[in-house]
Amino acid sequence: MIDEENIQLFKALSEETRYRIIKALIESENKCRENKYGNTGELCACEIPEIIGRTQSNTSMHLAKLQNWGIIKVRKEGKMRLYSIENNKIRKVLKVIDE
Repeated sequence: MIDEENIQLFKALSEETRYRIIKALIESENKCRENKYGNTGELCACEIPEIIGRTQSNTSMHLAKLQNWGIIKVRKEGKMRLYSIENNKIRKVLKVIDE
């Protein structure tokens, strides 16, 4: 089963939009950046397209895929959907890549 998880991680990182989403979420955590709604380490679905330079519909499709793979998680707060990193391996992989 671990092989399947690793394959999903690399699939996520191999596509530019998904890579940008993951990087934005990790940067939000690392900077303890508060989003415009006051949440730290999470990004609202409405913020992500602007940050990564993609359309809302394209971003939503990739967010759903990342969530299905267990790489990110979503939390609802009122009408907002707040995303954050779920899988710790993705942090480790990106840390190695960024060195």
